Amino acid sequence: MTAEEYKREEYILDTSISTNQTTLMILELMKMAALSFKKYLAFGYHAKQNLNEPDLSQTYLQQATKLIRHFDYPFNIDKEYQDIYYRSDGFSDLYFYTNEEDKSNVSIFSIECKRLPAPEKNREKEYVIGDKNNGGIERFKTEKHGKGLAECGMIGFVEKENFDYWQQKINSWIIELSKNNTDWNSNEILVEIEQTTDFMQLNSIAQRAVSTNLTLYHLWINIF
Repeated sequence: MTAEEYKREEYILDTSISTNQTTLMILELMKMAALSFKKYLAFGYHAKQNLNEPDLSQTYLQQATKLIRHFDYPFNIDKEYQDIYYRSDGFSDLYFYTNEEDKSNVSIFSIECKRLPAPEKNREKEYVIGDKNNGGIERFKTEKHGKGLAECGMIGFVEKENFDYWQQKINSWIIELSKNNTDWNSNEILVEIEQTTDFMQLNSIAQRAVSTNLTLYHLWINIF
């Protein structure tokens, strides 16, 4: 599958663009960026280097930024978003914000990035849950990320095993949590939406105690 297959339709930049259209465009951009990201990792300066999670996130961000400029999307992407509007804790790895003039650059779609597998054994389940509220999905459930939003995303950099393996593994952790922790529910498992040799999209619901549930869009990228 090539980037051309995900070439975006033309959208007019104005305030009439709905939240649903914006989310569709963001997901489309994320998939195109995944292909550019993979190509760069294979043939660019970083080929065969041992990159950590921030390195991978930054490289993905650079490729996404180039595509946004090329296709003139009605939003921008940046890193390490600090929520100064809702005052939630933590920094999301990546976030999208509108590029309309005189508009706030509050996050419209926040993203947490994780390596699969986690780099250390004691952090094995960190895509889902971790120490001190540091799990990927956990951060959205507790509104450490995504406060005030109805839709957010996660990127998984898959370095070992295949997509089906990780879907089964992560869902088993969620189901296990749901049996012993009232903060988790078995309906929060990840559901496959699309799978190619390069990436997989899954959707899930993150139940939040204080506000309405959040839709999470998971994009897993095969990088080995």
